[in-house]
Amino acid sequence: MSTIDVYSEVGKVKKILVSRPELYFDAVRPDSREFQLVDDVVWAEQAGKDHDVFTQHLRDNGAEVVYLEDLFERSLGDEEDRQKFLDEYMTEDFIYDDAKREQISNYLMPMSAHDFARTVMAGIEKKDLAAVEKPWSLSDALPDDNPDDPYAMHTSCNFVMCRDPGCSVGSNFTLNRFVQNARNLETVVWKHVFENMKDFASEDVKLLHANNPHGETIEGGDICILSPEVIAIGHSCRTLPQAIEEFAKAALSSGDSFKKVVVFEIPKGRAYMHLDTVFTQVDVDKFTYYPGIMEGLKLYELTLGANGELKAQFVQEKLGSALKRLLHLPAVDLIPCAGGDPFWADYEQWSDGSNTLAIAPGVVVTYDRNHRTNDALDKHDVKVLTVPSGELCRARGGPRCMSMPLVRQAI
Repeated sequence: MSTIDVYSEVGKVKKILVSRPELYFDAVRPDSREFQLVDDVVWAEQAGKDHDVFTQHLRDNGAEVVYLEDLFERSLGDEEDRQKFLDEYMTEDFIYDDAKREQISNYLMPMSAHDFARTVMAGIEKKDLAAVEKPWSLSDALPDDNPDDPYAMHTSCNFVMCRDPGCSVGSNFTLNRFVQNARNLETVVWKHVFENMKDFASEDVKLLHANNPHGETIEGGDICILSPEVIAIGHSCRTLPQAIEEFAKAALSSGDSFKKVVVFEIPKGRAYMHLDTVFTQVDVDKFTYYPGIMEGLKLYELTLGANGELKAQFVQEKLGSALKRLLHLPAVDLIPCAGGDPFWADYEQWSDGSNTLAIAPGVVVTYDRNHRTNDALDKHDVKVLTVPSGELCRARGGPRCMSMPLVRQAI
C-alpha cells in the first residue's frame, strides 16, 4: 500500500510535511536576499516561533506533522552514501574545484547524522572552513572571485516552502526542477529522502516527474489535486510546457484514478509565481481566487487518447462554470481575495492572501495579516485559523506553500 494518499485539496489532513525555518533563514542577508528569493532579511528565531503556531494548528486538527530536516537526518546512511549525496549537492551548487570539494567533505563527513543534516541545510560559511585541511589549488593564491559571498557551500532559504520541491499526486509523487538554481539544492535533499526513507515513500510510490537537470521546470505550487479524476496545473513563469506534458502523460497513465489534467494559463510574473498564489480550494465547493485572473480565463484540458497519446482541448470559460463542469458540482462559491476590492486584492494577494491551506473541508490556515480575505472566508462559513506572518511572509509563500500533505482522508 502506498504511503502517499492525496486525491483532493480539502480532505482532512492525516500526515503533512513541513520544515522549520530557523536553520537557514539566517542566510538571508541584505546583499544575498535576491539570490535567496526572499524579499527582506528575516528574524530567524521569530520565524521559527511563528512556524510553531502553524504546526500546532495542524496537530490540533489531527495531523501527524513530519519535518524535512528530521527525515533528511534519518535518511543518511554510511560514509559512501553521504559522500554520494554531498557530491550531488556540491555539483548542484556549482562547486567544481576538487580541492574545495575535498575540504567541504573533510568538514562534514566526521559529523553525526544530526549535525551533517543541519549543517547542510544551514549552509557552510567560508570562515567555518578556515582550519579544515585541503589540498593546495590555484584559488588559494588568487583573490576570492566572490568576496562579498560569505558562503563556501550555499543553502536554500526556501526549504520552508515544502510545496514546491516535491508533490503528492494520488498515490505517487514528483521531484521537481526549479527555474532558480538556488532552489535546486532543495530537490537534492528531497531526492535523498525519497530514495532512502520507505516510511516516507514506499516502494510502490512512482515518480511521475524526476529532477532532470536537462529538462524543463515544474514546481509544486502549480499542481492542484481538484478531485480523484482532475488535476489542475498552472502554466506559470516557473512551470513550463514540456514539463507539463511529461507530468500529464505520467499522471494519466499511472494506474491512478486521474482522467484529466487541466492547464490554467495564469499571468507571468513574480506576484503570480504559481497557481496557488491566485487560486486555492477551501471546501468541496468553495474556492478563493485573485480577481486579476478572471478576465478571459484560458484552460487546456489534457487527456489520453486510445493509444496513450496526449490530447489537448482549448476551453475558454468563466472560472465558476469550469469548476462546476469539471467537478460535477451543481454550484460553486467563489470567494475573491480581500472580498474583491481591487486595491486590497492586489495588496493581500502579494502577501499570499489567496494561498490558503485547507486542512479539512471548510477549515483553512491563513496568514493573520490578510484580514480582509480572512473576513471574506468567514462570511462564507469557512473556519479560519491564522498564523503570525510578520517574518514568514518575507519568504514569499503562505500556508499552502509551506506544507506538503502526504495523506488526506478521502472525501
